[in-house]
Amino acid sequence: TAVVTRMDLSGVTSFSAQIVPKIEKMAFLSSGSIDKMNVLIGDKVKKGQLLATLAGGSGKVKALKEEIASLKEENEGTNQQSKYDIDMLQENLNDLKKQAKAAKSGKQKTMLKSQIVEKEEDIKIAKLKLEQQKELQQLEISQKEADIKEAQKSTKNSKLYSTIDGEVISTSGGSGYMVQGGSVAIQVANMDAPRLKTAYVSDSKLAKASSYVAIVDGKKYKVEVEEQEVSRQDIEMGNYPKNSWFDFAADHVDAKVGGSATIELYTDTVKDALVVPANAVYRSKEESYVYLVEGDAKTKTIVKTGTETDAYIQIESGVKEGDVVYVEG
Repeated sequence: TAVVTRMDLSGVTSFSAQIVPKIEKMAFLSSGSIDKMNVLIGDKVKKGQLLATLAGGSGKVKALKEEIASLKEENEGTNQQSKYDIDMLQENLNDLKKQAKAAKSGKQKTMLKSQIVEKEEDIKIAKLKLEQQKELQQLEISQKEADIKEAQKSTKNSKLYSTIDGEVISTSGGSGYMVQGGSVAIQVANMDAPRLKTAYVSDSKLAKASSYVAIVDGKKYKVEVEEQEVSRQDIEMGNYPKNSWFDFAADHVDAKVGGSATIELYTDTVKDALVVPANAVYRSKEESYVYLVEGDAKTKTIVKTGTETDAYIQIESGVKEGDVVYVEG
């Protein structure tokens, strides 16, 4: 047993931590099957290095370019034939004009003038058709060029490049493996960017701390916790994350991946706090409680806790100074 007492309490809670690399998760922008996986787990990679490609992108671009080249060649032949036809009509017109100029009778002149008008109209229509023909040809080529741009964009999205220098720690599979756009395909560890991993630290403990510090080889570094979303349903079912993650606030620290450290959570000093030993407080999913001891009887009593250290826990409500509580041995 222990007596509920008062003291000035400054919370320091410690957790063992591993120094691990930051992990960069990389994903294709498009969905598809992997054409080529250029790296294996354990490979060292450089920023900007091509890691993998999806099937189909570059082949479509090549096919469209070949189609455009074929269309242009075909169009050139078609247009030359149309221009040849116009030239022939123009020659016929010139002949008619010469005949009309040389005609002796008025009846012959009238007939030739009528043929000249018809021929001029034929030439006008032929030229208009050629102009429309070229417009349609250009429209078809422009559509193919737009398709090429889309295909090139798709091709760009089907290539996955490393965003950092590091080491490949996982891949989604090899050639033929299907991947979804936006889903992680490759993970690369940045060995020059250490961070810290601990067993899961509850939001309540983190919220009570005024600062977080990592101790590495006797040196203290300010760290920041990575926020994790835990749904109410997960809390009710007791499905908590396995780990918590902390990042160094400074860009450069003397910490090597693979080493160990200690995370300390500091809380502000509480003056004249009502406290019990840490092993006098029990917790369930919904509440914290102690057992009040009166003679041989022990009574479960729900309490509200405050600042905590490894040795003592502040009790904000539920017991009073002088009460006796059961302490787990």
